[in-house]
Amino acid sequence: MTDVSLWGCTTEPLGNYLKALAVLRLIAEQADPDARGWWDEGHFHLRSGMDANALVDFFIGQYRPTPILSPWNAGSGFHTEKGKDVVDLIANSVDWRFAEYREAIALVRAIPEVAQAEQMPPPKENERRAAVLRACRNTLPNSAVEWLDAANAISVDGTRTTAPILGTGGNEGNLEYSNHFMKYLALLLLGPVSAKTNSSKQGGRPGTSLIRHALFGENTDGLEPSSVGQFDPGRAGGKNQGPRIMTEKVPSNPWNFVLTLEGATAWASGLYRRQGTSHKPFLCSPFTVKSTPVGYGSCASNDSGASRAEIWTPLWTQPARYAEVKNLFREGRASIESRPAQTGLEFAQAACTLGVDRGITGFVRYSLLERRGQGYYIALPIGRFPVTRRRETDLVRELTPVLESADRLLRDAPASYLSVRRQVDESIYQLLLRGDPDSLRDVAASFGRLHRWILSTSKPVRLRAGLSPSWLGALATLPEARIAGALAGIWDSASGSFREHLDRSSPSFAWTGRDLAGRLVRTLERRMIDAADIGRNPLRSAYNAPLTDAALFIEGSVDEDMIEDLLFAFSLVNWSLPVALATPPDRSVEVWPVYVLIKQLFLPNPVSTPTGDVFLRSDPRVLSLLCAGDVQAAAELALRRLQVAGLAPVQAQYHGGIDARRLAAALLIPVPYGRAMQKAVVASIPATR
Repeated sequence: MTDVSLWGCTTEPLGNYLKALAVLRLIAEQADPDARGWWDEGHFHLRSGMDANALVDFFIGQYRPTPILSPWNAGSGFHTEKGKDVVDLIANSVDWRFAEYREAIALVRAIPEVAQAEQMPPPKENERRAAVLRACRNTLPNSAVEWLDAANAISVDGTRTTAPILGTGGNEGNLEYSNHFMKYLALLLLGPVSAKTNSSKQGGRPGTSLIRHALFGENTDGLEPSSVGQFDPGRAGGKNQGPRIMTEKVPSNPWNFVLTLEGATAWASGLYRRQGTSHKPFLCSPFTVKSTPVGYGSCASNDSGASRAEIWTPLWTQPARYAEVKNLFREGRASIESRPAQTGLEFAQAACTLGVDRGITGFVRYSLLERRGQGYYIALPIGRFPVTRRRETDLVRELTPVLESADRLLRDAPASYLSVRRQVDESIYQLLLRGDPDSLRDVAASFGRLHRWILSTSKPVRLRAGLSPSWLGALATLPEARIAGALAGIWDSASGSFREHLDRSSPSFAWTGRDLAGRLVRTLERRMIDAADIGRNPLRSAYNAPLTDAALFIEGSVDEDMIEDLLFAFSLVNWSLPVALATPPDRSVEVWPVYVLIKQLFLPNPVSTPTGDVFLRSDPRVLSLLCAGDVQAAAELALRRLQVAGLAPVQAQYHGGIDARRLAAALLIPVPYGRAMQKAVVASIPATR
């Protein structure tokens, strides 16, 4: 067995990827069944009983072309004079390598719908195409049916469906794939063709330089202007393509087009019925999903409308036989919780598991974008996705039903919603791509901004709290996340959940003010008013932030925008679930004694006194004094209130240097009432009388 590096068969562009599949398929089916192939260092490797020279000899003298025919297309050479001479040339050839091709052409010409195509009225054209396709599947040899499977299929309701990787049933604008395939085969293997069919400039049958260029990337002077279609955007022609301002057709290698279509037959399509009876069958083209415009620098929100589909081409680093690769493409779909992935973002989620289970090490992602006018697409490579099993995918799956619900409820939302929605998709993709803590934080923050947009519309749109407390656990190393989680977890039977104060359509809406501190103060005041008659502070939370986090907030050492974004995200956490997250130990951050003194009046839990546990009540005068900037007066008032309650607070002197408004806002942040707070301020002995 010999290992050969195919430097001309690279992972990008899509045409070069399909060339690699073609080489593996053709060698395995026509020369060496034990041939194996794999990807490494950006190009394909082949292990077989053939060295590089033997590979060249195979394609020049032994390669039997797949009978690629698309008689349902007008430009296929079966309906009009255009392209008919090429079909005739192959049909009349005597080369043994074209025996199956000649048989397939004869069978196609005998199909009534093909022979009578010009007599069919225009309204019946779609019916004729479907009839031709059914007849081809029933009469053509298996080698020709492989192309039919790759290009399109007929569903059980009789409609024809096309695979995006091959345009619209083997047709791309004015470029009809099968006719150009035959044209290049005639040029390469049957000698010169008439000028009308793109004759060779070399005279006689081309030598080995073109096939060596296609396989190994070696230099050649045999390139000539030709159509390449969507598979190689750099050679697609048009404005600003190449050194000239306008280039109709960029010089290319005919072997590239031939091998690209041979490789596309390995990308066989099939019909896959979703579980259940409410969905119609649909064409499941391998690794093909709806486009999601995220993950690449030039993406725009309207790319989803300008993109026909996304194609994810798998890469593997272990040698595999063609039968194994064929099974991979026959399966060809990724699933999320037993349902097929339908978008690029969902495919990225599924790929983290699919790739590990199937031995795939990564994907090259292509978007079929409309870039040269309506109906003309190019397979633009938009990034690579390395496959690694990530635990963050479980958190992302929790977002999926919430986001789908938002999309349904806001189907006619303005462009501003689509903008923040796309930011969520972009952050999710980056998380699945990289899996670092910063990416997870960005996902939560962007989701929080989306939820804030929804709650700010005054529309009665309520999303179900479907996230788990694991979101807070995954971000618990951030003080901003701990503060946001403690606030979002606040709930009381008298004042409800914290989300009520964030929702503009709620009677308890209180999220107003010029900054985060002001909004927290307004919310604290509202909860005090709502619970004026219940005899306790309605500030209990499912999670308490460390005391030092409140100190960091007072000092302004935290990212307030991040706190607010995460707060809106965590407001959709189901806090009735157990929070298996302990409050981190206090760090070496000095706690302001005056804060701890005043905080006693805003605790939700009872405080122990010689006469029993009592609930201390907040005092609105304290907030008024702090909002006025008089910290000393607020501290003195709190001191007297504690003394009246029968405690002996330590005298807390205020010497300045603290932001009174931030101190007032910090009183809303739930913190544990433990030894740290008691040791700092309150002695656990009764007041001396």
